[in-house]
Amino acid sequence: MKSVFFLPTNRSIEKCVKSYILEVNYAKEKLQCDIPLVIVETNKESFTEENKKIIIELQKQYKDLEMIHLTVEDQKKYFEKLFEDMDPEIKEIFEETETNYGTAMNKLGLFTCSLGGDAFHRRDSDTRLCFSEFKEAEEKYPIEVEMNFLGKKVSELPSELTENKVQEGDIWVVGGNYFGEWNLDVKDFSREQIYKLYQLLGFEEDSIEEICAEAFQEQAEFFQRDDLSLVTSVNDGLNPDCGNVSVYRLFEELPNVPGKNTLAADYFMFDTATALGLPVIHHTREVFHEYHSDRFQMEKKKRYWYGIAKFADYFNLYMKIYNSKEFYNNNYGKSWDEIRENIIDIVQGFILEDVIKREERIKDIAQDVLRSGDEKYFPIADELQKNASKYIEESNKDYQRQILLLKNWKNIIKKAKKIELRDFVDQK
Repeated sequence: MKSVFFLPTNRSIEKCVKSYILEVNYAKEKLQCDIPLVIVETNKESFTEENKKIIIELQKQYKDLEMIHLTVEDQKKYFEKLFEDMDPEIKEIFEETETNYGTAMNKLGLFTCSLGGDAFHRRDSDTRLCFSEFKEAEEKYPIEVEMNFLGKKVSELPSELTENKVQEGDIWVVGGNYFGEWNLDVKDFSREQIYKLYQLLGFEEDSIEEICAEAFQEQAEFFQRDDLSLVTSVNDGLNPDCGNVSVYRLFEELPNVPGKNTLAADYFMFDTATALGLPVIHHTREVFHEYHSDRFQMEKKKRYWYGIAKFADYFNLYMKIYNSKEFYNNNYGKSWDEIRENIIDIVQGFILEDVIKREERIKDIAQDVLRSGDEKYFPIADELQKNASKYIEESNKDYQRQILLLKNWKNIIKKAKKIELRDFVDQK
């Protein structure tokens, strides 16, 4: 198995890259795996040149490791070549500069194919290894667990892991979570408000309290352990975070939802794999998620809750895939071509879902969460209520675009495997 290590970034990489280059070096020296480290810029800002200087200095120190700095300009040249003979809208999806978590993850899959890889490891630029943060932490690397299990067969797993029924086959996803900053920006809200939010987001009511207890700890205490679990449901609280995950070949089969500013749209392929009964392993080698202390900025908060509103529509609809016995039964043992066709039919149905009901859900978030506490959130509630219909209209376009990707994904992957990504990288 050949893999690629990605650090997507929209900020200075100094802390994260100096931490994660240790992980890539560990893979080379201890696991005998040569893994290129690819820093993927998601925008063009002043810090991009600083990032380049940091990479050049690290390359001098780690001469045996391959480091690739993939700028926005490099990516544009790559996508122009990749999509030159395809529907122009596909290229538009990948060249848009708006925040798009699903597209960002889809890009990593394509880059992996064009680097000759079967798998990728992803860490985010606001994270770093825990022993880089805590002096008491042992030097433990998530990549060790990832390389031990990724791409292996279920039959090779320890027997205690296979009590829950999963399909025999390759292990597609191995990942863990964050330690540190909460995964949703809800520190200003009561536990009851958070529970209500999770209910409106579409999580099963019976699982909400357990999920929140794990995700939102007031005074989390750092300790290390090495536990492994099979992920069997999107509601079991063991789903790996996208910034501490590895993926084997799954990206070749399933494109994520290219949802504009839609939180968690990059989890589509993971949640669908779980729904299909495919083996996903959760480990406990967390990475430290850094807290960025910002004062309350209204425009940033409005954009964040716009992302929450988009997530609420997406997740409630797609739960018909993620939490459906019918979806599992209809697709068990089927080819990926058949599975994609079934998903296309289902997603086409989402676009026809009751618009009024979907708008009301967003308005309920405004009223029952944002208006039930601190007054400074009232203008954000007004924004959600005013724009609910606009968000639903935009979401329908997102889902239609995923259908376009699903119909063309097989050919896109085939083409990506024929292209060498390094040819598009400016080495100066």
